Amino acid sequence: ANMMNLLDIYTALARERPDEPALIFEREPYVGIRLSWAQLAARGEELSLRLAAAGISRQSLCAVELADHPDTLPLLLGIWRLAGTALLVDPKWGVSVRRSVYSHSRPDAFITVDPEFTVSLLTDSSSKDEHSDLPDGAALLAYTSGSTGDPKAIVIPHDRLLTAIYAAAAAIVRHRGVAPKYIACSMRLSGYGVLILHYMWAACAGATVVVLPELNLQTAPGYWHTVADHDIEQIFLVPPLIELLNQVGAPPQRMRKVPTCISGSAPLSQRTQQEFQRRFGLGLLNAYGLTESMCPSFFGEYDERGMGRDTVGTPALLKAQLRDRNGTVVEGAGEGELELSGPTVFDGYYRNTHATEAAFHGCWLRTGDLFRRDEQGRYWIVGRLKNVVMKGGHSVYLDEVESAAFEIDGIHEVAGVPLHLPAGGEDIGLLVRFVPNSGLTCDVVAAELRQRLGAHRAPRRVIQITHALPRTGSEKLDRQRVVEMWRSLVSLNS
Repeated sequence: ANMMNLLDIYTALARERPDEPALIFEREPYVGIRLSWAQLAARGEELSLRLAAAGISRQSLCAVELADHPDTLPLLLGIWRLAGTALLVDPKWGVSVRRSVYSHSRPDAFITVDPEFTVSLLTDSSSKDEHSDLPDGAALLAYTSGSTGDPKAIVIPHDRLLTAIYAAAAAIVRHRGVAPKYIACSMRLSGYGVLILHYMWAACAGATVVVLPELNLQTAPGYWHTVADHDIEQIFLVPPLIELLNQVGAPPQRMRKVPTCISGSAPLSQRTQQEFQRRFGLGLLNAYGLTESMCPSFFGEYDERGMGRDTVGTPALLKAQLRDRNGTVVEGAGEGELELSGPTVFDGYYRNTHATEAAFHGCWLRTGDLFRRDEQGRYWIVGRLKNVVMKGGHSVYLDEVESAAFEIDGIHEVAGVPLHLPAGGEDIGLLVRFVPNSGLTCDVVAAELRQRLGAHRAPRRVIQITHALPRTGSEKLDRQRVVEMWRSLVSLNS
């Protein structure tokens, strides 16, 4: 049967393995709650009846506030039963982001499950054609940014999402030989990435999601112990959490299963990857993907010892090419902006023609990321094209400076900012947070970076910070807020 709807997959699992666990909660306050595939499907049916009773009609756009709650997944199933689309809302969005997202997408209803199930209707029933521009079969609507007055929302159709996840799951099976039985979710459910890399992936792999305590400073020391207790076989992490484990995680004792560890969402520095592998004896794959292509499209590669290499490898499913700054497609080995094309690439941003036009070069999706490719066709991430500073006639990528700073022992977090000099021209500023008692100073870091990068690529000024850098829900640096942080610190220190 050609099942191209996520709901069909959950329904089939409920029929084929009714009593097997689909969801296990080990996170407060729901520790001990287990839902089998049959219970998940039944709860989804129950919630769809409650949605209909609350006045939600078929094919509605429902804003769903994400929460690590046993009802979040059943709620999505309930919306899909009504052929509706879920607009994913991060509970940590500020008022202005939320307002901008709502005025752009005009959802029909707002639904929360935490602390209890509530439905608020937002539009009157006369505006029924409000979302006729949403394609049939749209499962989710995900915003990658909503605060800049240029809202970028991506429609995630059921069929493309399934194609992307099946291809990604197959890539991991090629790496480890078997599909995982237990997938750990160690992050807060903040948005699209966390949702599909754990919950939707598990359904496609027929695996159980174990919602572990959120990985943070308190839980990191015992993290591998928890992983071993639950026979976890697949883990997604982001670089800040990998850094955290490198600093305070106790190396794993006796694991019956060796988990496949995958890093994504932001560039992984080679030092962070090597330290993780040395400390924990586990391979760490370097993955890369975009919401615009539904799912990660590169999954790194292992060396002969089963450790991850720093390349993101070759693409699974999609075609990739590089285009240099003159607009020419790069043949063979070389460097340029990565472009992707294939069956899971999106059609364009919802209700934003201007952003859609800028996102494509013919049928190729422009990723905005600079990549390097070798003779074997393997790819490496170099940096974000827009995080580039023109310094003394050279382009310097902030990622390159940050990654060099990460090589220095005792640095916990780092963010580069572009400086616009009074006399014209650009330079680089660097915010650094040190590991407690590291003995490092800003002068030492600045000197070390001049040594490593040469004077023309090193930052002009380094400022120490004592609390965490601002990040988005997917743990990427929030570059806009980093710049604001820099400005307020400079005015204090000047």
